[in-house]
Amino acid sequence: MTESPVARTDTAPEETAISVASGPLVGPVLRRVVGMLAARARLPLDRLDEAVLVADVVASRAASHAPEAVQVHVSTGDQTLWLRVGPLRSGGAQALLGESPVPDVGSLIIKLADEVHVDRDDAGGEFLRVRLAYAG
Repeated sequence: MTESPVARTDTAPEETAISVASGPLVGPVLRRVVGMLAARARLPLDRLDEAVLVADVVASRAASHAPEAVQVHVSTGDQTLWLRVGPLRSGGAQALLGESPVPDVGSLIIKLADEVHVDRDDAGGEFLRVRLAYAG
């Protein structure tokens, strides 16, 4: 007798740390890891695509604001994905949230995310925290 597949029911959050030296690999690495973890968090395809777009924005802007490497912590829960980018130089988090080069679009991260926070640590580094979730 064959057993039928069982849907994943665990909701324990998982965290993955990514550190990529500033350069041409930041985008491809971050895009793939975020996409994989968004799928593991069971985000539907439209939210997964939005998570990858947020990763693309982070990858395109973070290198000039990260001391040596772009560091991202990705936490997943049931249909929820948190990105924590940093430490960044002063003003780096706001630079990531900046306007899109496309007219009348505004900040892609703010438009796509369910929550956005900018934090500082004791050493003066900035962190951008972004949550994408599906409530459906």
